[in-house]
Amino acid sequence: MKRTAVRVFGASLDGGNLGVRALAVSVIGLLNRACAEVDLAFHYGHAQGGLRSLVSRGRRVDVKVYNCRMSPRSAAAEHILLILALAALYRIGIRGPARRNAWLRSLLDADVVADIRGGDSFSDIYGLGRFVTGSLPLLTVAVLGRPYHMLPQTYGPFRLPVSRWLAATLLRNAATILTRDRNCLPTVQQLSGRSALYCPDVAFTLEALPPRHLEFSPEGFSLDTNALTIGINISGLLYMGGYTGRNMFGLRSEYRVLMDGLVERVLASTTARILIVPHVSGEQEQEACASLLQSAGGRYPGRVFMLSAPLDERETKWVIGRMDFFVGARMHACIAALSQGVPAVGLAYSDKFLGVFESAGVGSVVIDLRKMEQSEVIDKTLSAFERRAALQERLLSRIAGIQDEVEQAFRGLLMTPIGMGQS
Repeated sequence: MKRTAVRVFGASLDGGNLGVRALAVSVIGLLNRACAEVDLAFHYGHAQGGLRSLVSRGRRVDVKVYNCRMSPRSAAAEHILLILALAALYRIGIRGPARRNAWLRSLLDADVVADIRGGDSFSDIYGLGRFVTGSLPLLTVAVLGRPYHMLPQTYGPFRLPVSRWLAATLLRNAATILTRDRNCLPTVQQLSGRSALYCPDVAFTLEALPPRHLEFSPEGFSLDTNALTIGINISGLLYMGGYTGRNMFGLRSEYRVLMDGLVERVLASTTARILIVPHVSGEQEQEACASLLQSAGGRYPGRVFMLSAPLDERETKWVIGRMDFFVGARMHACIAALSQGVPAVGLAYSDKFLGVFESAGVGSVVIDLRKMEQSEVIDKTLSAFERRAALQERLLSRIAGIQDEVEQAFRGLLMTPIGMGQS
């Protein structure tokens, strides 16, 4: 039996962003459950390609990684601009050079090509440069003239005309457009004249695995207790003011001060312990978490702890699943909670939070930091904490259905052979 060759863009098995890794591992699991024989490869910007291996639901999965780079020091065959040039030559009939390039040969031999763009990076919210460089790998598929599918993600917002033009071009050429956010349906229609299909975020299907090793700071914290525990995820990106360092996302309150105030109020008004859960290595995330631990832990000894052992995305999800309530500013940290029936508040810095929380029936607990002052943020968080039992009941009634929707979408994707017409 011929194996179905699937190529995936926009998710990485390398790097320290557990949200992006959660997308990658979720996609791998979904594809392997949807197809018994799959030849799977990921294409993304990284210093090194090669083979990556993991165990998905008890089954060993090997994934080939084809890497590209923007650095002038990179090998010529791996530079994305040369890859694009070879794709253009292929399109006009000069096909030998493209066939000899590993990146392009992988795409030419594919049955299914799909892009997930980090879940939220099909937008210029993080800057025009990031959107353009993130689009270059997928452009190689478009230049080759090969069909591709857009996996469930958020589309927009777009602040600049050039971003809208590039987004519209890529969407018009897609064979299928899936969105995890019903609020993006009109955005896709306006940009491209195409209709998108709704599918929940793939990370709702990510399995949770018990960690091989757990370590907390300070010592003395245990998950094997009935003590009421609130998990808090601190975003290093918001802590440093976004990539510009100047309140890039337009928050109404200074994020550092807000989180200090929120934790202070939680500790003063409840008996709960707090576990700080990092979800990214880099972007000052460890510094932000350590700062909060030091300030709050000093005032409330024995009640504030931090997950300090480095865990992968599935192990971290398992820890989050042991919480009674969760507050997060990282989308996939929140999805790790919601998908396990843990009531969670999303501290939103972009529109992406609302659509994903609404898919789980809990859009009311998204708190938009761009619109609310610190006192309102804290009051709404504590109100949600008081309603956690009702929120959990709603989540538990929906999770299985959400997961089934995602599974069905991926089964349908693999039944659409490459070369078919537009959806």
